[in-house]
Amino acid sequence: MKEKKFIPILIAIVLIGVSIFSGCVGPLAIDTLGWDHMNEEGTAVKIWGQLTVSESSDNWNEGFVWDTEYHEDWQDYLYRSWADNYYGLGLFSLNIQNLDRTTAYHYRAYGEYLKEQNQFRFGADFIFIAGSPRVTTDNTSNIGLTEVTLNGYLWHLGGVPSCEVFFLYGTDQNALDLKTTNEIMTDIGSFSSTITSLTSNTTYYYKAVAQNDADTWEGIILSVTPGRPVVVTRQPGEIAKDHAILKGELWNTGGTANCDVWFVYSDGGPNQFDQSTTPQPMNAAGPFQAYIGDLKATTKYWYRVVASNGIAQAKGDIYEFTTTPTAQTVNSGVLGKPYKPNTVDEDSLSQLPARYIQLLEKHPMLLKLLQQPRFRAVLEGIQCYENKISLVFLLIIKRVQNVVGKGTNLE
Repeated sequence: MKEKKFIPILIAIVLIGVSIFSGCVGPLAIDTLGWDHMNEEGTAVKIWGQLTVSESSDNWNEGFVWDTEYHEDWQDYLYRSWADNYYGLGLFSLNIQNLDRTTAYHYRAYGEYLKEQNQFRFGADFIFIAGSPRVTTDNTSNIGLTEVTLNGYLWHLGGVPSCEVFFLYGTDQNALDLKTTNEIMTDIGSFSSTITSLTSNTTYYYKAVAQNDADTWEGIILSVTPGRPVVVTRQPGEIAKDHAILKGELWNTGGTANCDVWFVYSDGGPNQFDQSTTPQPMNAAGPFQAYIGDLKATTKYWYRVVASNGIAQAKGDIYEFTTTPTAQTVNSGVLGKPYKPNTVDEDSLSQLPARYIQLLEKHPMLLKLLQQPRFRAVLEGIQCYENKISLVFLLIIKRVQNVVGKGTNLE
């Protein structure tokens, strides 16, 4: 019982300690975020900022500074205004009107801490061009052996009658050296381009691009592998004491006429799939399922779907479920969930005493919390709190920091 109480208390201490201890304000209390168009003419924008969740909005006044040039000191920006909209999770924004649509403006979010005099925090310098177009990259369609259709969506023309859109693609996501033909769009909406003569079972990266007289906007980079089937794992359709019905869905055969699908599963862990179902041939996209028996009661199982078309193999995400303790059959509600590893790398584990390793592995929320950049910054400047936090707590934080500092991946 003591251990169960200790964890929430420790997490609470970390959260509260970042912002409430007198005279110490989190060094990353304010973040500058992105911006949105506010009119079709491309002369008004909404800029966004955020107060960290560890800070109370009652203790802060939030606002923005902006200018047509970058300044190292946030106070040197020409324009300054308090935010005019407030939202949950510490989000705030400001609407700016009458902008020149082709001018690049620099902006920062900042905050004034009201509990102390002359206590300000500010975010990074971001840039907006009010007349910039806005485009997003969408998933591909019509995946074949040597061709795919790339898709995008133009959300804003940037205040001009027309805008050019196209795709950049290639096999190196850091050097998209191929380009589709430009398409001129006079209204917002979807656009696409089919690319051919691709190599089967080779991953291609792509992004949508929009261009007008003011700016070029690029969507995020996505990937597609022609010739490889696309399959996803679904939650079980039924679980019981000694059996389960696993479900999956084939989205694309990868360009072949047929594709085999099956499940692999295990009760030994997510990386030890030692059992499998019989392959099922499919000639079109759609859902499928398989019955598995001889399971152990009250036992956790991991599974994933696999698809193969003779050219390439694809695997869905790993899911997990737990069989029931009695003969009761459950076929509604949340029967399974995606598996999310919360492990610590072996090199980092070697730095910690056994009880701290067990603490972090059993309660990954604590490690994930302390891994956030703003908490890491606080830990690096922990001397600010040395007179106000017990030595025991400092030692725990320092021990945890040894793991966090190794770049542990918790996602």
